[in-house]
Amino acid sequence: MLINMKYLPISKINTVVYCQRRYFIEMLLADTHTNYHMIEGDALHSRSVRPGEDVWVWNDELAIQGIIDQLKIENTQVIISEIKKGHRADYLSDQVQLCAQAMCYEEMHSEQLSYGYIYYHKTRRRQKVEFTPELRQKVRSAINTMRKLEKQDYLPPIVKNTNKCRGCSVVDACQPSLAESSKTRWRPKDI
Repeated sequence: MLINMKYLPISKINTVVYCQRRYFIEMLLADTHTNYHMIEGDALHSRSVRPGEDVWVWNDELAIQGIIDQLKIENTQVIISEIKKGHRADYLSDQVQLCAQAMCYEEMHSEQLSYGYIYYHKTRRRQKVEFTPELRQKVRSAINTMRKLEKQDYLPPIVKNTNKCRGCSVVDACQPSLAESSKTRWRPKDI
């Protein structure tokens, strides 16, 4: 067991895979804002997860911790599920988060999990996620990126896909529109 090591939240693994700049702003600058996406997600989650279903997990080797939304038995195998508010799609960030939860469960219970599900409220569909060696490596890479960003004293670059910025809770702090106008530099007229 690691002693005196800061454990990272599993939910922020999703954030760093989605956008390193958002992770930096939320975790290292402590600039978080609640927006309607977060409120809606919390409300949907509270209606979806029955009492006692949230399962607290951690992994001492990886120094991560968090909550599994649902844990069920399917054909004598433990299956974990993560609940998301959006539409079903192939979101790598959601898959990496779910795999990180599985890796925590596995270390705690000495049991290998081969797959889990992400349930998307908007489409009322679930997506099966296989816990492949490649996906497990993406979890480790995300954690390494988080640790690297903790030592960094400057903001990561703005993501190239600004569609990710729509609905982001830290868009005001991030200011992605500055990247679009970077060709024209601001110059005060009266200096």
